Amino acid sequence: MNAGLRNVKDELTVNVENPTWSSIVNQAVESKFETVSGDINRVEQSIEETRRQAQELREKETRRNNIILYRVPECPPGSYEEIIKHDTDVFLEICESALGLDITTEDLKKVYRIGQRGTEPRPLLIQLSSGMLKNHIMETTFKLRTKEKFECIGVSHDMTKTEREQCRKLVAEAKQKESRENTGEYIYRVRGPPGDMKIVKLKKRF
Repeated sequence: MNAGLRNVKDELTVNVENPTWSSIVNQAVESKFETVSGDINRVEQSIEETRRQAQELREKETRRNNIILYRVPECPPGSYEEIIKHDTDVFLEICESALGLDITTEDLKKVYRIGQRGTEPRPLLIQLSSGMLKNHIMETTFKLRTKEKFECIGVSHDMTKTEREQCRKLVAEAKQKESRENTGEYIYRVRGPPGDMKIVKLKKRF
């Protein structure tokens, strides 16, 4: 504080002919207040960023063992139990018939549709009992294309908002790369787990 007062006093001596003690104090206090305010703002920003990161980590943890299936036909409106049984049976059939995986109802923690019922099938969220099972599914989704009954079904990770934004940017970048592909022999796709996705160059299957 004393150093601040001396600096302000020296400055005023140069610019003001007869500075008063009160003007020196006022300017010193204002200068100190601005410094403290800046420090408070930086602390608040740091706290907010830490809070945001903590929230992101919590969301990632709750979604860690989830997958989302798209374009899975819905059953007609019925009781909650009927709907859950239908969606569970369809998922287990996909795992057994298309992916060649031995997954049972004991491996499923939650099965439910996302959003309001409409003309198009709602995304189907599956929460698995372990990350190992999820990895097995994600590693074999390419087999869906070999089964006519399931070839239209898509499978993705259950991502946070931040991860979805990152994915959208990478998909847009992949499309740009593909549009500049002159040979017509390669395609560009986004691959990898949420938070660690990257664009890969793949040879087309003719």
